[in-house]
Amino acid sequence: MNWKCEQIEERLSEHLDGLLEAAERAAFESHVAGCAQCRTLVTQVSAALAQVHRLEMVEEPPRLVHAILDQTLGPRAPKKSWLGWFGWLQPVLQPRMAMGFATVVLFGVVTLQAMGVQVGQIGWSDLHPAKLYRESTRRAHLIYARGEKFVNDLRVVYEIQSRLRPVQEEQQPQQPAPKANPQDKPNRESNRLDDPECGLCVVTTGMVGVPGRSAR
Repeated sequence: MNWKCEQIEERLSEHLDGLLEAAERAAFESHVAGCAQCRTLVTQVSAALAQVHRLEMVEEPPRLVHAILDQTLGPRAPKKSWLGWFGWLQPVLQPRMAMGFATVVLFGVVTLQAMGVQVGQIGWSDLHPAKLYRESTRRAHLIYARGEKFVNDLRVVYEIQSRLRPVQEEQQPQQPAPKANPQDKPNRESNRLDDPECGLCVVTTGMVGVPGRSAR
């Protein structure tokens, strides 16, 4: 039996796997021994297959068998259980949900402590929206006032203000003194004429007389 190059290429994988019969194997090896092209092909493929066999086994991905069965036979009907009634709790029981809830609770406790709210003394009347708004506004103003007082009491702020005050006073223009109004004097003299308790009376001729006597 004389094989050709086409038969060698077709039966190469069977030869490497050892699936050829004795007569076929002898014909295969006889052709390869006399054909340089087929001998090179068999050598390269044998070396590549040996390298593949030396590689480590790859771990199969999780649920590979179930995915293959779902793609071939179709998805299986899920088994019903009493735990299915609590499926809506699964997103709530996630770790990030628990961490977010704990963060919100901690922030609320810190805020209430900063505002001076006693949790044990809170009644239903304290939960009215209007009262909550007024109380929060009052607490905010108190916190702002305390912060402002604390900043103003700092020594650094006091030194800065003491150094800036003379500069501000020098920059302010000096206001001129108000001028005397010449009409104020006649007004004062007329007031003296109209005063009945005045002991002396001013006469238009420049004479001074005593009440009860006529001027001569």
